[in-house]
Amino acid sequence: MKPIRLFAFCAIVQLAAWTQQVSGPILEISGDVPHPRTFQEQEWKQLKHVTLSATNAHDKKTATFEGVPLLDLLQAAGLPSGENLRGKALATSVIVAASDGYQVAFSIAELDSSIGNHQVIVADREDGKALPPNVGPLRLVAPDDKRPARWVRMVKSIRVVANP
Repeated sequence: MKPIRLFAFCAIVQLAAWTQQVSGPILEISGDVPHPRTFQEQEWKQLKHVTLSATNAHDKKTATFEGVPLLDLLQAAGLPSGENLRGKALATSVIVAASDGYQVAFSIAELDSSIGNHQVIVADREDGKALPPNVGPLRLVAPDDKRPARWVRMVKSIRVVANP
């Protein structure tokens, strides 16, 4: 095959691959929530993002992360917060799951700014760059944790459980 034809063939194959990559949901919030949510990539980009600096003990480096506060996502799904977070709602658990099956839990109270005030974000960028595939497209960052055991890579879903 002549080089120009080979180049054209490769370009067509690549174009076909790009057009078939349909962007699916990047995050789903389900469980005991008034308004289950599924965020597509475009909608995710429109959410209010925050920036924080945190040190990951695994990598032994400090980085700047950009993402959406976990509490904001829970509020978007209709969970109570602030003065409205009381009674049975204080026993609510938030389970964050990765695409590889890894899961971690938070209590709604530890996330709420009026009680525990632990700042936790679902990050989509680190040091100004999109997260690499083995970490992203989303990563949970919990800088207040002494160990990064709840820094979930490849976040896919958040499930809310109202404990009895």
